[in-house]
Amino acid sequence: MRDFTPCDQAAVRDLVLGGMRERWSDAYDPWANPDLENISTNYVDNGAEVVVVEIGGAIVATGILLPVPKDRGRIVRMSVDQRFRRQGLGRQIVDELVRRARQRAMVEVAVRTDTPWASALALYRSCGFTEVDQDHSDTHFALSL
Repeated sequence: MRDFTPCDQAAVRDLVLGGMRERWSDAYDPWANPDLENISTNYVDNGAEVVVVEIGGAIVATGILLPVPKDRGRIVRMSVDQRFRRQGLGRQIVDELVRRARQRAMVEVAVRTDTPWASALALYRSCGFTEVDQDHSDTHFALSL
């Protein structure tokens, strides 16, 4: 695992959008995610922590810790290439982002995921996050630090 660099831009964008395409099929809209067109400007330059996992020269997993007001963080843009799932990479990314949140003296980390994504729900629960809200489309989790 390492920090994102500008050279990773295309690979990270493609990884995240590929996961969305896989999960949403026909409802997928690549133009609905303009923040992914420049990760450095939209995230890194705004104080976010962006990590990637590279295996064999390919980016296979990523996640972002976005600082939000009042010493809190939000995990966004988590994605693991389908060929590398169920190997603990998602958990490693969450653990690293939580570690970085603690380093930055954040008091809470939140994450939102789609309610139908059972594997994502299980990941956050297994990492110690508590469900704070849920409806048919979104589930919100929080982890007090």
